[in-house]
Amino acid sequence: MSEEIKADYEQLQDIATQFANQANEIEQMIRKYYASYTDLRDGGWLGRGRDAFVAEMDDEVHPASGRFYQALREANKVTKDIINQIRQSEEEAASLFKSS
Repeated sequence: MSEEIKADYEQLQDIATQFANQANEIEQMIRKYYASYTDLRDGGWLGRGRDAFVAEMDDEVHPASGRFYQALREANKVTKDIINQIRQSEEEAASLFKSS
């Protein structure tokens, strides 16, 4: 028994585009919050809570945001790779019937 693989290229492309759009939005969000954060870090906030806030931003929030951005970019790339691989496999399979 052989398995049938079906791909809706339009839907896969839409998914890849959504990943790219979300990555762009996250990148803009990171730029905005980081600009505000640096203002606070560099003298805009003085007091006992500042050091804890800066440590959490530097050690947790900013790295996690960067990982999320990279994951969305990678998801976009992998989805496009899947589209290309399935399309190539279909073309190779079709060529077997054309050659005969």
